[in-house]
Amino acid sequence: MPVLDIDALIDARVAAIRAVHSDTGVPRAELDLSGGIDSAAMAGLLCLALGSDKLTVVYSSIHSGGETRARAATLSEALGISLIIHDLTATYETMVADMIDNLEAAGFDRGEIEGRIASDPTVLGSIRSCMRAPLGRGYLRFMGHGLRHGTGNECEDRWLRFYQKGGEGEVDSNPIAMLSKGEVYQLACGLARRLGAETAYRAIILAAPTPELWGAENAHTDEDEIGSYLGLPNCGETFYSYVDPDTARYTRGGRIERVARFADTAAGEGIFDGGDLDALVARAVEAPAFAEVDPALVARIIAAAQRAERTTRHKKNPNCPSHGTREELLAAGILTDRLPQS
Repeated sequence: MPVLDIDALIDARVAAIRAVHSDTGVPRAELDLSGGIDSAAMAGLLCLALGSDKLTVVYSSIHSGGETRARAATLSEALGISLIIHDLTATYETMVADMIDNLEAAGFDRGEIEGRIASDPTVLGSIRSCMRAPLGRGYLRFMGHGLRHGTGNECEDRWLRFYQKGGEGEVDSNPIAMLSKGEVYQLACGLARRLGAETAYRAIILAAPTPELWGAENAHTDEDEIGSYLGLPNCGETFYSYVDPDTARYTRGGRIERVARFADTAAGEGIFDGGDLDALVARAVEAPAFAEVDPALVARIIAAAQRAERTTRHKKNPNCPSHGTREELLAAGILTDRLPQS
């Protein structure tokens, strides 16, 4: 069980958030609340650290579905946060239409552009993500001043970098950056109890993670999008780790977390620095992180991880603080790198 002491983890993250706000002399914070697990965990931490009255929370919609909005609204109510709901759909549609017109006027082929959009939903998805960043920053400025906190976790930000640099990446800090997706789920379980918001958090924990960037008419999940991107369709192994909302124990061990735990060992050294693929795979097959995983799948996972890290390296932002490290939480006995066996 990677989180050994959930209450200690909550206390450590709350203290870190309080410290950075105290050090900067900035009392307010802004958070984009999506209805998903990462922003739900951050909302709980920020409420404990700063108080709900010091938190500006924004749900921005662009052809979004009703389920994510409902989950965000239910959590906000449970935590006593005033939720700002801003529908960007009309702004988005006008902007996209103008962009295509401008490209055609500059000599580009409209048919090719529209064909690219039709064949790849991430084209418009990236624009939707980037539109949300100035909205959150703007609301924060209207409220005076503050820090814009991110929701990036280790599984999405470390080597996969499953985020938009000018969207979710446009933040002042990522306080849960050292936690795997499974550990964020465990954190949410603890916050649900601490804050008396079990029903709201349970619905979010049980919902399939989705970036909801293709529009409500094109349902997709993070698992689908990551699998397509990495060329690894579901083979009995999920990309994220998941937990039982009642016990906070892992029910599935995720491929991404397995890679991270292998990379943190001596056997995984060099995985993201041009290390020899065949040698790394040979060591990974014997590593505890990949226990009970088909060796052929292990080879595909390691190859995909190396490829993804290289192609997303330009997104890396070492200047975005997490206010602590995984190593510190390990040393304090709050986390463990030992993944549970099935």
